[in-house]
Amino acid sequence: MSCEYTDMKPKINFLRLILFALVAIVLFGGIFAVFYLMFRQRDASLSYERLSIDADMDYDVSGGYLTYASSTDLVQVNINDTKKSTITHLDSGSIDGFGVSSTMTAAYAGSNLQLRNFKTLTLNGTIRGVACGESHCAALRTNDINGLDSIVVFNASAQAVGNPIDFAESKVVNFGFETGYDRELLWVICVNTQASLPVTTVRLYDYNNSGAMSYYPSFYEQSIERVYFTENSVFLVGTEDIIRYNMDSSRERYRVGIYGKEVMDIAVSNGTVRFLLKPRGASNEHVLYTLALAEADAPNTTMLTVYVGENIVNAFLQSNGIRIVTRTRMISYTYSGKNTPSADILLDYPADMALKLNDSSFLLVSGDDCYITKRES
Repeated sequence: MSCEYTDMKPKINFLRLILFALVAIVLFGGIFAVFYLMFRQRDASLSYERLSIDADMDYDVSGGYLTYASSTDLVQVNINDTKKSTITHLDSGSIDGFGVSSTMTAAYAGSNLQLRNFKTLTLNGTIRGVACGESHCAALRTNDINGLDSIVVFNASAQAVGNPIDFAESKVVNFGFETGYDRELLWVICVNTQASLPVTTVRLYDYNNSGAMSYYPSFYEQSIERVYFTENSVFLVGTEDIIRYNMDSSRERYRVGIYGKEVMDIAVSNGTVRFLLKPRGASNEHVLYTLALAEADAPNTTMLTVYVGENIVNAFLQSNGIRIVTRTRMISYTYSGKNTPSADILLDYPADMALKLNDSSFLLVSGDDCYITKRES
């Protein structure tokens, strides 16, 4: 009797295993793709809305509006809804300049001043500029005979308020209204040109308190270029320092040196005031600085330097970060200086100029065209 050995191990079908593995890979890949699309952080993008503004027009941003002058009208474009525009017909046709707020507009040409919904007023002297608050308008004029400056303030009914503010020995170099936190403050920066060296002074006029005036100390060693307000502070920005005062006092709390730099933007969050700065002049177009200051008796200064690998068209503070517009893209940095590549966006149109509109939008000027450009996330 013979016995024959037979191998009883099953034969492996390698083709079926390969097919099964491929199906499993496709299945798990699909599940991963679904979860990735559901929970990933979406890349940011930009939307563009073209405006009927020529790039060489004068325009201003204030009170939620982008305002420009056509040949016959002053047009205020609502930044959040461009269909809600306000048009003021100009009696005088072409104008020399204008000022706007969320509630008032004023345009001027020569000695003529026109407030929205009112007939043209004629002032003595030549008007050099206007500024609007929520319920007042200030017009800076220069006497055609003696060259002295004065400011005339009007209320919302186009009536002059009090006497003109005269500047017998000084020239007004900048002025405007602060209307945040229910204020109606007119601030004026003027320079005394009669002294052996220029002396800069800053005045505040409170039109919630009948125009009561406050003085700040005179500055002999530097020029004051801008005034910024927060709820609790007044910051005077000079050519060498940023100086802080409490809102209710003219006593200096501290000053921080910014020699060689100039302020581009300001943002306030959680008791910290951040300034965005650039090198003064055009010596370096690839570097920015953020300066964080406390609203206290000591500044607790934090200075951060941001190096950008291409020329900067403009930069501003938006959505708790730094937005930098170059010729071809918008680059984003956190306040700690970290670049966020997913938030960097290529521009659809090459940028010749960029102007901040609000916390999520900017005006992009490309060639002869202007666009409201909004960041979408």
